[in-house]
Amino acid sequence: MFSKIKPPFVLTIICTIISALLIITYNATYVDTTGVITNSLKKGINEIYGDGQYEIIKNSDGTVLTYDGITSVIKSDNNKVAFEIIADGYSKEGIHVLIGVSDDGIDGISFIELKETPGLGSKIKDDESFIKQFIGVNSDEYEFSAITGATFSSKGMKKAVETALSAYKNHKEEIINE
Repeated sequence: MFSKIKPPFVLTIICTIISALLIITYNATYVDTTGVITNSLKKGINEIYGDGQYEIIKNSDGTVLTYDGITSVIKSDNNKVAFEIIADGYSKEGIHVLIGVSDDGIDGISFIELKETPGLGSKIKDDESFIKQFIGVNSDEYEFSAITGATFSSKGMKKAVETALSAYKNHKEEIINE
């Protein structure tokens, strides 16, 4: 009888030990990047505003300041503001961008990650004239030309820009005074 339950019993013990070792390894090596400017965010903010001192704005309780559609808010020491946004394009949460906004409107856009269809949706990143149409925009009323074959991705990018503009207009004082 014991010979029939011995193999599953031994396998269960081995799996338990390996699982425990994986948990220990994960806890020993995990780095929480919440509220930290990662290399990709640093690269993005430098593309928009150039080198400088930047920080992710946090609430008084230490959590990252977020708004509807905004993952984080990055501010420079001279009050330049960029919003980290993850928007839906053709792919759910396929557009991960940093959008710099000031009183003059959109200062710049930098892609952190793009999970849209290569060759189609990826055109929103590759086509410079598409991105340039957003620079300087400071209201929801502007001319917008979607990329043929990448309509969902184009509309997702437009939504990200409108989210950044709205957050800046509605929360500017809160952001600047943090």
